Amino acid sequence: MKNHLIIDTSVYFNYIFYNKMYRLINAIIQHELTVYINRNLEQELYRNIPKALKKSAIDIDPMEIIDLIKSVTFYIETTPSFKSSPDPKDNFLFDLALQTQSDAIVTKEKALLEFINSPVEIHDIKWFKERFIVDL
Repeated sequence: MKNHLIIDTSVYFNYIFYNKMYRLINAIIQHELTVYINRNLEQELYRNIPKALKKSAIDIDPMEIIDLIKSVTFYIETTPSFKSSPDPKDNFLFDLALQTQSDAIVTKEKALLEFINSPVEIHDIKWFKERFIVDL
């Protein structure tokens, strides 16, 4: 496995909510993961990270989190083409995964995790944590 991944917004939020973003960043760096984002994923992060921080009561500038994510990911322009996601608003994740030949999408979204006909592997956050263990 090349360890090329797409990390869904729901996973970033999970790490933010529990104030464990450093663990996700350390996993990406220590395991030399190639993580991609595109315009749609970046826009989701811009829209929703302030909400995630507010829910978690963590006092940090949302731009610091976004800049941190951007520092360990690769921005790729994608062409909309995938139209079969169980949640149409997530088609862009498949565009990104397929166009970067990523190994998997990591998500907490139930509809995606249950997507039987997915053209790319889909894994949950537990799989990610077990596969890419980091020191505390």
